[in-house]
Amino acid sequence: MNGFSPQAHLLLTILAPLVGAVVAWSLGGRGLSAVRQSAAVSALATLGLAGWLVVRFLAEPTAGLGIPYARIDFPWLTSGFFDVRLSLGLDGLSLWMFSLSALLSVTAVFVSWDAVRERPVGFYALLLLLESAMLGVFVARDVLLFYVFFEFTLVPLFFLIGIWGHEERRRAAVKFFVYTLAGSLLTFLGLLAIILWNTAHSGIVTFDIEALTDATLIHPLPMTAAGGWLQMVVFLALLAGFAVKVPIVPLHTWLPLAHVEAPTGGSVDLAGVLLKIGIYGFLRFSMPMLPEATAAAAPWLFGLGAAGIVYGAIVALVQTDLKRLVAYSSVSHMGYVVMGLFALTPAAVEGANLQLVNHGLASAGLFAIVGMLYERFHTRSIANLGGIAARAPWLTVFFMLFTFSSIGLPGLNGFAGEFLILAGSFQRAWSGVPSVWQAWYLSLALTAVVGVVLGAWYMLWAVQRVFFGPSREPPRHADDGHGDAERLDLRWHELLAVAPLAVFVLWIGLVPATFLEPVSAAVRGSTGAAAAAFAVRMATEPPTADVAGQPPVLPAILP
Repeated sequence: MNGFSPQAHLLLTILAPLVGAVVAWSLGGRGLSAVRQSAAVSALATLGLAGWLVVRFLAEPTAGLGIPYARIDFPWLTSGFFDVRLSLGLDGLSLWMFSLSALLSVTAVFVSWDAVRERPVGFYALLLLLESAMLGVFVARDVLLFYVFFEFTLVPLFFLIGIWGHEERRRAAVKFFVYTLAGSLLTFLGLLAIILWNTAHSGIVTFDIEALTDATLIHPLPMTAAGGWLQMVVFLALLAGFAVKVPIVPLHTWLPLAHVEAPTGGSVDLAGVLLKIGIYGFLRFSMPMLPEATAAAAPWLFGLGAAGIVYGAIVALVQTDLKRLVAYSSVSHMGYVVMGLFALTPAAVEGANLQLVNHGLASAGLFAIVGMLYERFHTRSIANLGGIAARAPWLTVFFMLFTFSSIGLPGLNGFAGEFLILAGSFQRAWSGVPSVWQAWYLSLALTAVVGVVLGAWYMLWAVQRVFFGPSREPPRHADDGHGDAERLDLRWHELLAVAPLAVFVLWIGLVPATFLEPVSAAVRGSTGAAAAAFAVRMATEPPTADVAGQPPVLPAILP
């Protein structure tokens, strides 16, 4: 691969899944085995290309400084006013999510090996198309190109849920598509407003993300009454799409249904990658382009993150369906990422960025194993399962590993991310001029700690019931297509699906600096302007009590 230029290497990585989809489609007449083998080869080849690209990126002296690596840039849609370019590049903000997209696509293919036997050609072709779209989202350097990839991720997943999902698959697919499409259209209008405002005041027509986030090149939107609070209006437009994608409570209602009804491979990609695009959007667009509006909205979004932690945990506690429990755990754990991002302290934002990867690994592993259990027993009911550890020890080991990762056990990856988020949140609560906002942040940070306890409660309760409780295995089906109806433990393709995730769960947990340092400067640079604007706002807040000693009125952070 050393003969390839970095640009050719990047382009080949993005196109490899597309080529794989065409090959899988052409092999449809040769049967299930040929189709899924070709999909596995395509996913593994893409992972190899992505991994080598990451190694070359990290070897660069400018790695992690926000400078795009392997930059591809040439005209795409140019005519008079427009200058939209096919611009791609890998930087510190996109490095780990780009890698995770390639890794989890391998998991999605192998976890579907026995689960998908009807219309496998369409399934694997769509899975590979989804991989290409996910890779493109994280390396797009042009606003319109980003939006194309952003929207294109919806199409394959819509069909994966609607065709290969479970009983309510059509309702889940439609709800997923309508929610995310409506939000993303508002996001596109917001991005277009930034471009048009900059063009009107600077005379420069550019869709280039790097130029639009450079404070020395762009004309900022007004954040005053005289300017119609335009920056806040545009921020809310971007928020509409990104918040639905995360999803931030109360815009989360599409997610549990989509997870429960989706095939296992779709759930792996949805939980592991697609939920992260919303946070990536905040980092890539909202914070550097709209820093004052971000600073104004940060306390409220921090609060919504804390609310999501507790809400998701409490709802997970009462679930009787194992997959729905894991789905609500995603709502809860993404709340930590939202809190970390909008705490706007260096430790918290770096922890949030790391937690994107951590949650992707843990949730993908949990959904993969829940799917394996469903293939064996044709049920996800916690009440109908029990005592599985005695007959499937390796399946139990991996489920427990991902469970401990999810609840933040020290030594595993989830601990590193959550610790940084909580430490940064408490730092925000104790910094600045004493005001009512300190009580606000402190109470919410303490709420997040309660969420850690609740998370351990519902996950360990599920483990105890399903794996270590009294044996309640429902009857196996001899005609389930797996051959040996008595075999419960991991099969070779299932081991290939979850073992790489386990390696990274341990690696990040034991040596988190390996994953923090290469992206630290890029993450801090993206959030720096918003953090500075937030510091200015906090410095002008009133003290905790007036001269007469009366309790303060909650200050108006929003304009």
